[in-house]
Amino acid sequence: MRNLFLLLFITSATFPAHAGDERQPVFVRAGCDGFKSSIVLGWLTKSVNDSPKYRIVSSLEDNGHLGTVIHTIYMMCRENNEVTAVATQYGIAKCHSSKQCASVIDGDSLNVALCNANVTPDCGRALFKAFETYMSIPNRPLKLE
Repeated sequence: MRNLFLLLFITSATFPAHAGDERQPVFVRAGCDGFKSSIVLGWLTKSVNDSPKYRIVSSLEDNGHLGTVIHTIYMMCRENNEVTAVATQYGIAKCHSSKQCASVIDGDSLNVALCNANVTPDCGRALFKAFETYMSIPNRPLKLE
C-alpha cells in the first residue's frame, strides 16, 4: 500500500503543472508491487513527466480527451534479493467513449532490464531513454482503426 501511495504521489503531483500543454500523452500500466520496483516505476513516470515531449496520463481516456492516440508502456517487475527484473512493451491506445477503448502492443518492442538495488533511480531513467529511442523509430507499424 505504501508503494502505491508513493507512485500516486509522484504521478499526481505533476498533473496540474502540465494541464493544457501539447505534450504527447503516455499511459503506464505496471505490475510492480515491490519496494524497489516502485522506485523504478516512480523514476520512469517522473522522467516521462519531466520531458518536454511527453506527459503521464492517469487513464486511457486522458481526462475526457476521447479520440486521442495515447502512447502506452506496459511494465512488469519481479524482485529477487538485490535485483529487480523489469520487462516493458510499448504500444498505442485510443478511447472512443468511456467504455470503448482499443489498444495495440508492438511485439517487437519487448525490452528487459535487470536493475541492481543501488541504482533503481538510474534504471527508471534508462527505461525512459529506451522509450524515447523506440519513439524515434520512423514509421512504427502500429495503427488503430
